[in-house]
Amino acid sequence: MTRLYIEALRLVGKKNSYVVTFKQGLNYISGPTSTGKTSILEMIDYALGSDSHKSYIEIGESCTDVELEIQIESKKYRITRKLFEFMLPIRVDEWNQETETYKYLDTFEFDVPSNEKSLSSFLINKLGLGNIKIMNQNLSFRDIFKFSYLKQTEVDTEDLMGESIWFKNNKRKSTFEIIFNVYDDMLAELKATLKEKTVEKDNFKLQLEGVEKFISTTDIGNIATYRSKKNEIKDRILSLNDELTRVKNDKVIGNETTRLLRNEVVKLKQELKAFIEQKLDQDEYIEKLRLLLNQYQNDVDKCKMILLGVPEINKYNFIVCPNCLKTLKERNEETHCKLCGSDMSSEISDLLQVKKDMSSLKSRHTELKKHISVEQAKSDTFDRKISEKNKELAEKEGELEHLQQGYINPYIEKIEYLNFEMGKFNRQLHELDFNLQMLEEHERLLKLLKNKEDDLSSIRKNIGKISTDQNDKNEVTKELSTVFNNYLKAFHFPKLDFGYIDSKTYLPYVRGRKYNDLGSLGGVTLIVIAYYLAILNVTLDTDKYYHLNLLMIDSPRKNLGADVSQEEFRDEEIFNSVIKTFIEFEQELGESMQLIVVNNGYPDFVPKDDIRVEFDPNGRIGLIDDALH
Repeated sequence: MTRLYIEALRLVGKKNSYVVTFKQGLNYISGPTSTGKTSILEMIDYALGSDSHKSYIEIGESCTDVELEIQIESKKYRITRKLFEFMLPIRVDEWNQETETYKYLDTFEFDVPSNEKSLSSFLINKLGLGNIKIMNQNLSFRDIFKFSYLKQTEVDTEDLMGESIWFKNNKRKSTFEIIFNVYDDMLAELKATLKEKTVEKDNFKLQLEGVEKFISTTDIGNIATYRSKKNEIKDRILSLNDELTRVKNDKVIGNETTRLLRNEVVKLKQELKAFIEQKLDQDEYIEKLRLLLNQYQNDVDKCKMILLGVPEINKYNFIVCPNCLKTLKERNEETHCKLCGSDMSSEISDLLQVKKDMSSLKSRHTELKKHISVEQAKSDTFDRKISEKNKELAEKEGELEHLQQGYINPYIEKIEYLNFEMGKFNRQLHELDFNLQMLEEHERLLKLLKNKEDDLSSIRKNIGKISTDQNDKNEVTKELSTVFNNYLKAFHFPKLDFGYIDSKTYLPYVRGRKYNDLGSLGGVTLIVIAYYLAILNVTLDTDKYYHLNLLMIDSPRKNLGADVSQEEFRDEEIFNSVIKTFIEFEQELGESMQLIVVNNGYPDFVPKDDIRVEFDPNGRIGLIDDALH
């Protein structure tokens, strides 16, 4: 079993939910551009604590939350996070084996791992790595996860370890050492974490004992008893409600005339409600028309101002300049400005267009006023109908009241009794709900205590593992280099051989040259994929290493295949060899890892069971496709 296993991703929609399920081994997601392939990986990333996600229009219009069902160290959880609201609390539910449902565990914040109530802290504790500090910062789940997610923008990265910025490089290097269990300070950090977590667990246990004492003192009972009693009361309320309905329907209060009148009153009220709603809709429509009418009037006024301004000024011959009072040459040409002498032929043409526009606007304004008058008449008609219905309703209600005066119904007492009994049981149900909530909260706190004890157990296990068998750095890089070089060979590109991993920087080298000195993005893509695969392969032994046993790769075809600019990487066989490597990896070690690959298309030799999602014009068009639900 993998250390982190993704079972399902669910986008919770306003009308529908959109689900993608995964399996162990290879999971291939294929489809054209803009169908939602990459968003699947990004939503997994978001649910696992990334600070945000892209503003996907289709997802924003259709969905409210993302749910991710995972197994982490054999425990099952469901993480629920609000979409487009990045700072809101994150809900975590835990799988209940007895009821076979998810039950609420706790709510976590999106925050730094040093905050014990952050999602990162929760996840890193599940791995038994607690409060390990690197570069004066807490190790976060996101630090570990970086070695499990090869984004589309990073498939050809030339900054694998963040080496371009020294402090990022050091944190990435330290995380690498933790994953491979060669970090020098890891034992001391875990022992300090064990001490802190033990104190935290003991304090929590004291609080829980206080809750248990209160429950014992008040003699509330247990959850099973309350749930059984609650179901009994609900059944009793339903029975009373059925009897009450039967009495009201079968034993009608009053005579036949009264019953008919009551039906008429109900019908009149429904008709009145419909007229009022139609009236409101009509008035809203008229208001919109008036706003448009005002806009037309404003536009007409603007045209008037334009037409008024230029000709009025040009009526005058200016003798002196209005600014400096120097004499100006007299000009009488109609097509020239009498102030500065500029040619106004184009302005005259523009004025003619303005006149034309104004005429059109006036025409629309007039027609719209007529239309508003017609619509206002409809609104007035609704007013009359409402008035008539109100009058008719008042008459019928008065007549009904007169008929019922002095009439004693033999079933009123029965109805009052049934209502009294229902009220009594509803009060009992309310009391039960209050006590049940307290018991369920106690059950949740017990679950949290068990989680804290499990976290301590994981830390102790890791301390024991490191104390007896911490890995040798040179042996690790030697093994990693061998696997890395084998993957390069499997990719069938002759210039990428003799690869190894440097034991100081943990960066890949090929033919003695650092991976980003090759001057070829196609070559970098193959090296980066081989590097991430090698890390996954070597760390599958969960008793020796701390990798998640998960790798997500977005667009391995980038810079490879028939469409790329570099001729040496246009050979389709190079891309096919990468996919064959994925398949062979699954066949050999599929039960120990999870590999999720997103790409535009796939070779025909990919096993059908490995294709988890396929978006195409002839089938499922995209992730958010309401026509399919």
